[in-house]
Amino acid sequence: MDIAKDLALIDLLCARDFPSEHERYHTAWLGPGDWPDVSDCYAYEAAIVERLTQRWGEAFRRGTVTLEERTARGEVIPEPWATLTALAIDVRTWVVPESGRHVTVAVADREEESRPRLWLAVTETASP
Repeated sequence: MDIAKDLALIDLLCARDFPSEHERYHTAWLGPGDWPDVSDCYAYEAAIVERLTQRWGEAFRRGTVTLEERTARGEVIPEPWATLTALAIDVRTWVVPESGRHVTVAVADREEESRPRLWLAVTETASP
């Protein structure tokens, strides 16, 4: 687990151009692909959240239940928020002052049969 490496990745994604006019976001997995223990993923999330909070202040914390309900009613939720809704229950988002981009971190823990992973999204679009 290398927090410095993941913080550098976040900085890179905040500065990098988006892939296309229609794909205005970047996503990545943080930390190792397979955590030794499930609790390690949540501890790593807390460490990343602490450092991002030091940089940009308190995150906007939000559950994804509302987005899930809107999806169930047939509303099309834009990416990366649709994927986020499928992966995680709880997210934290910061707005980067220098760029106005939104950085969201969430533990992908919705699937009980899968081990959790830490997911990152960088986008220009606020959560709908």
